[in-house]
Amino acid sequence: MKIPFDTSSILRRFSYGERMHPARDWFMLLAAALILVLASVVWNVWLLTKVERGETIGTQAPVQGFEAAPIDSVRAIFEKRKAEELRYRQEYRFVDPSLPGG
Repeated sequence: MKIPFDTSSILRRFSYGERMHPARDWFMLLAAALILVLASVVWNVWLLTKVERGETIGTQAPVQGFEAAPIDSVRAIFEKRKAEELRYRQEYRFVDPSLPGG
């Protein structure tokens, strides 16, 4: 099968060349990185201003009812732990057997 156009002439345009140019390559790499960082900053500032105005980002899922039961159960667990810690500090007495007279 014959290729309808000559690809070698196109590839020669994009070739690196005979000499190496490390300084140019580093500057191109730094320029590309700087462009990506600036694009990221612009994107994030745009999103921040959108959120500050109260707009939604993307599609918003329907809001379902808020259940307080899981939060209350966790809060009760922490209250029990706090009460037990208080008992360890005030009520319980421990004797250290390694000390003389203990």
